[in-house]
Amino acid sequence: MNDRWTAGGAADARGRGLMHRLDARTKMAVSLLGSVAVMVLSDPAALGLLLAASTAYALTLGRWRMLLACHAGIAVLMCVAFGLMHAMHLAVPRMSPLEPVRLLVPFLRLAIMLNVVLALALSTRVQAMLSTLKSLRLPFCVYIPTAVMVRFVPSFVADVRQVSETLKTRGYRVNPLFLLRHPLLSMRLLFVPLVFRALRAADELGIAAELKGLGYADRLRPCRTVHLARRDWAAMAGALALVAAGVGLQLRAGWGGGGMF
Repeated sequence: MNDRWTAGGAADARGRGLMHRLDARTKMAVSLLGSVAVMVLSDPAALGLLLAASTAYALTLGRWRMLLACHAGIAVLMCVAFGLMHAMHLAVPRMSPLEPVRLLVPFLRLAIMLNVVLALALSTRVQAMLSTLKSLRLPFCVYIPTAVMVRFVPSFVADVRQVSETLKTRGYRVNPLFLLRHPLLSMRLLFVPLVFRALRAADELGIAAELKGLGYADRLRPCRTVHLARRDWAAMAGALALVAAGVGLQLRAGWGGGGMF
């Protein structure tokens, strides 16, 4: 339980890169700004700019293999969506033809959010996240589930690695081809253990929250006061400049029908 949830867990073991030196408030602000941007922007050029910037931002974690695997999964989902849409058009010719640009936009949004959320989840201490959310005067029923959801990401990544290593010791090589050829066996060997480990992780987090007395104290008192450094202000200014550039590209392409609403 200590390895999973205590301060300084797996994130600090990877070293102190730029992402680990940024304040939790900075990373939360960048994530919030990214989520608002993907909701209001729909031009592929604007989203492509934000995708390139968010990918560079996430690469400062030093976890390029995991990012590559996640983006490869998004690319596979996109190819499947393109294939299904094309098959539907062939089966029903009266349907409107395939519009690749409109189908590309949701996956660009997904990739942007993946980058900023992974950067936040894999480099932020639990206590720093709780203190930041508590300082916003959010109710207990909001900031605790938010912290749990974000911190579940590195736990799930570690569980996937452990299960895959266990399967390798048993002689199974889990890859996309294996998943396609043996779906039922893959579910029994991979997905069922991950579900049970996720349930165990949730139980451990609940016990840790009780032991720390969360929900009974009026105020979370950090061990030391943390102020925003120059790198934090520079990161937020850069994020605002990139979103402004994306809005400019969106305005140039025309805002009609843009966004998710």
